[in-house]
Amino acid sequence: MHAQDQGSTDRSFAQFDTSILSSRGIDPRVSDYLRATPRFHEGAQVVSLRVNGNPLGLTEARFDREGALCFTRSLLEKAGVQVPAAIIDGAGVGDQACHDFLARFPNTVVSLLPGREEVALVVPSEALREPGFAEGAFSQGGLAGLLNYDVLGLDSQSSSGGGNRYLSAATEAGVNLGDWIVRSRQLYTSINGVQRSEHLYAYAQRDVLALQSTFQAGQLSSNSPVFGGVQFSGFQFFPDGVKRGEGSGGAVVEGLALSQSRVEVRQSGALIYTTLVPEGPFTLSHLPLLNGTSDLDVSVIEENGAEQRFVVPAASFRGMTPAQSGYYLSLGQARGAGKGEGEQPLLAMGSATWGIGRGAALSSGLVGAQNYQAVGLGLDTRPMDNLALGARGNVSHDKASGRSGARSSLSLGTSLADSLDLSLSVTRQTLGYREVSQLHSVGKEDDRQDFYASRFKDQYTPGLNWFDPALGGFSLGYTQSSQFDNQTYARLYGSWNKSFKHANVSAYVDSAMGTSSAYDDGVSVRLQVSVPLGRDRRARSSLTHQGSRSTLGAAYSERISDSLNYEVGHEQGLNHPNSQTRGSLNALPRYTQVGLGASQDRFSTHYNGYLRGGVVAHGQGVTFSPYRIQETFGVVSVEGVPGARINTPQGPVWTDSQGRAVIASLPAYNNSRVEVDTRSLPRRVDIQNGTKVLSAGRGSFNAVDFSVLNVRRLLVQARDESGAALPQGVSVLTTNDDFLTSVAGEGLIFLSDINEQQALKVALSGSRTCQLQFEFMENNDEDLPYETASAVCRDFSASEAMASSEEPVLPGSAVGEPSEG
Repeated sequence: MHAQDQGSTDRSFAQFDTSILSSRGIDPRVSDYLRATPRFHEGAQVVSLRVNGNPLGLTEARFDREGALCFTRSLLEKAGVQVPAAIIDGAGVGDQACHDFLARFPNTVVSLLPGREEVALVVPSEALREPGFAEGAFSQGGLAGLLNYDVLGLDSQSSSGGGNRYLSAATEAGVNLGDWIVRSRQLYTSINGVQRSEHLYAYAQRDVLALQSTFQAGQLSSNSPVFGGVQFSGFQFFPDGVKRGEGSGGAVVEGLALSQSRVEVRQSGALIYTTLVPEGPFTLSHLPLLNGTSDLDVSVIEENGAEQRFVVPAASFRGMTPAQSGYYLSLGQARGAGKGEGEQPLLAMGSATWGIGRGAALSSGLVGAQNYQAVGLGLDTRPMDNLALGARGNVSHDKASGRSGARSSLSLGTSLADSLDLSLSVTRQTLGYREVSQLHSVGKEDDRQDFYASRFKDQYTPGLNWFDPALGGFSLGYTQSSQFDNQTYARLYGSWNKSFKHANVSAYVDSAMGTSSAYDDGVSVRLQVSVPLGRDRRARSSLTHQGSRSTLGAAYSERISDSLNYEVGHEQGLNHPNSQTRGSLNALPRYTQVGLGASQDRFSTHYNGYLRGGVVAHGQGVTFSPYRIQETFGVVSVEGVPGARINTPQGPVWTDSQGRAVIASLPAYNNSRVEVDTRSLPRRVDIQNGTKVLSAGRGSFNAVDFSVLNVRRLLVQARDESGAALPQGVSVLTTNDDFLTSVAGEGLIFLSDINEQQALKVALSGSRTCQLQFEFMENNDEDLPYETASAVCRDFSASEAMASSEEPVLPGSAVGEPSEG
C-alpha cells in the first residue's frame, strides 16, 4: 500500500467469484469475512519499525478508525526522517498531531503488517535526516538499580590437621537513571581470617549524543590515547563513548594451570578479577579493566600454594582500535591503589586525536601535576588492509627528583596469509621516566630508588598464529621484560590443536622464568587427547611434564542440559607417588550461576565453590539474572508465564514466577534481537509476536513486553441428528453470523480458540442452520496442543436460535477450567 493512500478512508477490497466458491464446497459467505485487507486496531500500539529495510526497534504508533498510520513527531524522529510542519486537520494536537508526511514526500511507501506488529516505511533519500546520533533514533531513559556479585570460596584441609581458607566477593552496585550510569565496584578478600576490603571505583557517566562523547565524574581511570591509565578522583570527557563497545578492550590472558588453580589479575596495583580454573590450559577474556593502557599482572596460585606470575603488556592487548577523533580532558586528584601512599597530586590531562588520510589517526597530549609534566604523541595507521601499526612516544619530567625520561612503544599486527597472523609489540623506557601514579608509590628515598630500579627497561611481545588444514592450528606467544636492576623475566606460551575423525589432540607449553615456583623450573608441557562420546559427553586423557615430574590424567565430562554439566577425573604421578581424584559440578539454575568442586590427594582434601550473577530492582519488583549486568540492560516480561526461555544478546534466560527475566546486556546504539522460544511456552498459550528488535541508547533501561493469549483449541467431530458427518466446506459461524472456520473432511472442525460462553452454529444448504452441541472427551491431556470433542448439530428455527443464543452452549460443568498447559 502506498503512503499517499493513508489519508483516504477508502480501503481496497478483495473480489471473490461466489460461483467458484460454491462449486468447490465453500460457503460464499466466507468472502464477506475475507474482503477487507488486514488492518491495525484504532488507537496507540507498540510496533516494530523498519525504514528502508533497516530495523529500528520498537516504537509507539497511532492508527485511525480505518487502520491508517498517523505520522506523529515521535514516530518520525524514531524513523530518522524529517518532521513536516504541516498537520492534518482534526488529527490530534501537540505531540499527538498527525503530520502530513505523505504530502511532503508523496513517493513514500508504507507497509502495515498487523500480523507481525510491524510498520515498514520506504522513504526517499531527501526525507532522511542528516546522519548522526539523533536522540530519537534510540530508546532512552528508564530507572533501575542493579547489583552484580561474584563470590569464590576455597577450603583446604590437611591430613595433619592444618588448613587454608580463601574467600573473595566482588560486587558492583549501580543505577541507570535518565541515561545516567552510576557504578561502584568493591572487592572483599579473606585469607585464613585476614580480611581486606578494597574499593576500586565509583563514578557517574552520561553520553552526550550531540557531541558523540561521554562525560564521567567520580573515581575514574584516565583513558588518554597516549598516556598510561591514571587512577584519579575528578571528571573527564572523551570522544569515543558513543561508538565504543563494552567489554575488555581486547585483553586476553592465557596460561596453563598444573592443577586446579586460583587466578588473580591486577591492573595499576588493584585486584580487578579473580577466578578458579581447572587443571589444564585456560583463557580469560571480557575482563573488567580499569583502562586500556596499563599492563596486567597475573598470578596463578595452585592448590599446593605454588605461584606463577607473569605480565600481559598493554601494548599486546588484542582487538585494540585506533583512538577516536576528538578531544580528551581529565581533571582531578591522583588516587593510589592502596592505603598510605601519602598526599596525592592534583593533575590535569588533555589529549587530542585527528584523523589523517584513510585509516590513520594522530594523537598528542599533555599532563600537568604538582612538580610533574609529561607530553606524548601517538600514531595509529593501517597502510594496507592486512597491516595495522601503532606507535607511542612519551617524555616526562619530575621536578622533585630532578629526573627526566622517555618511553616509546611500537605495535604491529599483520596477516601474512589467509591462515597466518603475526603480532609484535616493543616498549622501552629510560630510568628517569615517571608515570603520575609512580610519584608517591613509596615513601623513603632509598626505597624509591629500589622501586624505580625494579621497573622494566624493555618489553618484547611477539605472537604468531597459523592454521593448516592438514597440520592443525598453531599459536605461539613470547614475552620478555628486562629491568634496570639487570633482572630478566621471560614467558613462552604455545599451543597446537588438531581435530581428527574421532578425537581432538592438543599440546601446550608454558614457560615462565624468573617467577617463584615450587618445582625445579618453570617449564610445563602438556599433551591432551579428547574423545567425543556423543550427546555432549566427552572423555579426556592428558600427560603433563613439569620439571622432573610427569603426571598422567583422565577425565570424563557430560553436559546434561543447557543449565547443568559435571566432570570427574583422576591424576596419577608416573615418577612420583602423588595422585588426586576430583569432581566438579556447574549449574545455571535460571537465575544465578553456581559451581561446586572437590578433590583429594594423599595429604589433603580441597573444596571450592562459586556463585555469580546479578540482581535488578525496577518498577515492577526485583528480578535475578545469571549474568553480570552491563551498562545498558532491560527486563523482559511474558505476561505472567513462568519458565519461558528467552534468547538475548547475552545468552538464554528464563522468566521467573512473575513472568519476568533480565536482559543483562544490550549493545548500545545497535540493533539487537530478543526472542521468545515458543517451545518453552505452555501448550495452550499463544504469543502474538515472539521477536522484538531493540535499539538502545547507552545507559537506558529497557522494558520489553510480550503479549500472550491463553487459548483453548478444540478439534471437533461433528455430525447431524441422523449421525452423518457434516458436509465439507460449510461455514461455522457465531450467533452474530461472524465467520470462524469451515468444516473439513469427515465432519472435522478445528477451533483455534473457544470459550465457555460461546454459542456456535453451522450454515447448511438452503438457508438452513443448525446449532452445535458438544460432548467433550473425558481425561483430555492438558499437555496436548488441543482438546478433542464430538458434537451434534441440531436444526432450529430463527426464533429458537435467538432464544438458544442466550444460553451458554459450553457449560463450565461440562468443560472444566481452561487449561494452563
